[in-house]
Amino acid sequence: MRIPLSPHDTVLTALLRFALELAALFAIGAAFGVINLIISAVVLALFNAKGDKRFQGILVSGPVRLALEVAIAMLGIYSAGLRWGVEGMGVFGMFWVVYLFLARERLLWLARGAQEKER
Repeated sequence: MRIPLSPHDTVLTALLRFALELAALFAIGAAFGVINLIISAVVLALFNAKGDKRFQGILVSGPVRLALEVAIAMLGIYSAGLRWGVEGMGVFGMFWVVYLFLARERLLWLARGAQEKER
C-alpha cells in the first residue's frame, strides 16, 4: 500500500524509517548532547528531495537527500555503539539493514536523482 505523501514509500517503510530516525536522533542526543540532536533533526526535516514529501523545505537532489539520511543513520549507529556498546550498535544496525532491504525502491529512486514518476 502506497502512502499519499510519497509514491515511493509504503506505510511499513515510512513508519520504519520514522522510528529509526527517531531512534538515531535519540542515540545522537544521548552520545553527543542535545545540540547535536537538534542539528540532526533540523537537517532531516529541512532538506528534502522534490516529490518525496508533502512538506518540501529546502529542495535538494535525491543523492544529496540520500547522503544526509545515510550520514544521520551512520551517526546514530555509531552513537548507539558509544552509548550502549557493541550490542546496541548491532541491534540498531540490523534494523537499518532490514529497512534498507524493504525501502530499496525509494532509495534507488533517490540515488537516481529523485525524478518524479510518470503519471
